[in-house]
Amino acid sequence: MRKARIYRSLPKLVLTAVALLLWTSIWSTSAHAIPRSAAVGDSGIVPPASDLSDEVIACSTASCLHSALKNVLPGKRIVLAPGTYTGSFSTDVEGTAQQPIVIESQQSDNPAVISGYSVGSGYGLRVRGDHWVIRNLKFTNAQKGILLDHSNYTRITDVEVYHIGYEAVHFRDGTSYSSIENSRIYETGKTGAGFGEGVYVGSAEGASYNQNTHYNTIRNVVFGPNITAEHIDIKERSIGTLVEGCTFYGEGISGANYADSFIDVKGNGAIIRNNTAYQNGNSFIVDAFQLHEIVPGWGTGNEFSNNTLYLTDASVYVIGAYKQTSATAYQNTRSPAGNMYKGNVTVQ
Repeated sequence: MRKARIYRSLPKLVLTAVALLLWTSIWSTSAHAIPRSAAVGDSGIVPPASDLSDEVIACSTASCLHSALKNVLPGKRIVLAPGTYTGSFSTDVEGTAQQPIVIESQQSDNPAVISGYSVGSGYGLRVRGDHWVIRNLKFTNAQKGILLDHSNYTRITDVEVYHIGYEAVHFRDGTSYSSIENSRIYETGKTGAGFGEGVYVGSAEGASYNQNTHYNTIRNVVFGPNITAEHIDIKERSIGTLVEGCTFYGEGISGANYADSFIDVKGNGAIIRNNTAYQNGNSFIVDAFQLHEIVPGWGTGNEFSNNTLYLTDASVYVIGAYKQTSATAYQNTRSPAGNMYKGNVTVQ
């Protein structure tokens, strides 16, 4: 009788064992469906790190922007809602080649405005880290608009910089391999006409900053009107600056502090090509492009090609090379006819 009871209970035991195995299998599968490396947030599982690189820090206030610039991580985007953000904004955060940091407007057709406190002091945005992208923004009402300090491989694109006390954009303190493109700069020098450059590359001799600002690019930028100093000033000890596809409007160049040209080259190996410049009847303009030797051995090996100059005064030179500076020129044209080159300029 005992054996009979045992045999009759076997089917129940088998069914129980099978159920236990199925439950174990389901638990094991669900537990291993989450990789060990996955992050867990307030709502459970969130995307892996590769997806988090596109995370947006959305700002609509100046305080949010200050915080974002100090705490952003490589690969993140700071996105600004339409409106005006008042302050002197700065960051020391580094991006990487694979994960640059972006600051941009939420709406490219209605860009956010970064405004300083006044044209007499401060800056709109200062970046002291590598691998940034600054795009679709406006900068105004500061002594300096955008300031890059030892910020390599940073790209400024589709910005507007205007109503600035001194220079609009400054590549400073060793900033190299960076660029500004597809942008507009006007109304500079509001508190110092002789310091109202459009783009300033490097630093003057004797400054405390690293002067080795090399291989920066200025491309497809519209300069003017009312830039009171040189539209581009390339300082001594800077190498390989590229200026191409830009348009220069001479109205407003003041003659103050020797500001009497569109571009002043004091560095070596600059390439100035495919640009268009208009004198606009400004009698302060002496040469379209100038070269100066501030430090012996500098202001040499520069190239000017395929530039088109509309110079209303025939006495204005296309290129003026002073002292021991040197340049190569080819296929530059001016209208109407007038002076072309003076100094050590080799025409090819």
